[in-house]
Amino acid sequence: MFTLLDTLIVQVLIFSFLGTLALTALISFIGRDGSGFFLASASVGLSFTWVCSFILGTPDFPPEFNNTAILSATACLLLAGAILDFSLVQGKKFNHLILVIIILMSGIVITTWMKGRVDIWSLPILLGWSIVALTIHRIGTAETSGPGDGALLLGIAAFGLGIIAWISNIAVDRDLAFGLCAILIGFFVCNLPRPRFYFGYSILLVGGGSLYMLAIRLVEQVPSLIPAFIILGFIFFTDSTSRYLQIHFRLISYIPNSIKLLVLTWFPLALAALTTVVANKFSIS
Repeated sequence: MFTLLDTLIVQVLIFSFLGTLALTALISFIGRDGSGFFLASASVGLSFTWVCSFILGTPDFPPEFNNTAILSATACLLLAGAILDFSLVQGKKFNHLILVIIILMSGIVITTWMKGRVDIWSLPILLGWSIVALTIHRIGTAETSGPGDGALLLGIAAFGLGIIAWISNIAVDRDLAFGLCAILIGFFVCNLPRPRFYFGYSILLVGGGSLYMLAIRLVEQVPSLIPAFIILGFIFFTDSTSRYLQIHFRLISYIPNSIKLLVLTWFPLALAALTTVVANKFSIS
C-alpha cells in the first residue's frame, strides 16, 4: 500500500482531488455573502497550478513562449477567470458576443504562447478551441444540465488525454492530464447531490484552456495524434445526444444525467484510445 502511495501519479491524483475539495470548501466559506457561489470554481485553477509546479517545477521568469510554459499560462488564465467571475458577483453579466470575444482572445493567446509562433495550423487549432469552449460553457451554465455536468465532461476529456499520453509513453503529460481529471472530478463531487456552485469563467478558461494546452503539447511531440484528439472532442457533444435520447425514450429521463454522460462518453474514449494505438504504430513505422 505504502509503495503504491510513493508513486508520483498516485500522489498527484490523491492530493489533486483532496486539495480541490478543501479549496472549494474554503472559498465558499469565505464568500458567505454569495460571492463564494461564483468564485468557488477558482479552486480548479489553484489546484492545477499546484499540480503543474509539482510536476514541472518552478517556471522561468520571464516565462518562455513555448509548450513548457503551461504553468505560467495557467496562472494567467486563472487570474483572467477570477476577474470575470468577480464581475458576476458585482452583478455585471456578459452578453454572448462578449463571451465569444473572450474565448477567441484566450485561444489566440494560448496558441501563440504555447507554439511560440503563428502559422497556418494555428487557425484550425483555434477553431477547435472556440467550438469546444463555447460548448463547455453552454453545458456548464444550462439550467437543463445536471449538477456539474460541464466539470464532469471536462474531467472525462482530461482522463482521455491521460490515456492518450499513457499509450504514447509521454509520462509528464500523462500525469498532468490525470491530475487535471482528479481536480475536475473533485469540483464535480462538490456539486453533489445538487448544484452548489456556479460554473464560472475560472473553470472554463483554466479547465478548458489546460486541456487545450496539453493537446498542443502532445500534438507537437506526436503529430499523428491529431485524429485521436478530434475523436475525443466528441465527448462534449454527448450532452446533446443525451437530451435527444431522453426525448425519444421516456424511461431514460429517469436516469441521472451524469450517469448517461458517463455511459455515452465511453464510446469516443474507446475510439480515441484505439486511434492512438494505431497512430503510435504508424509513427514507429
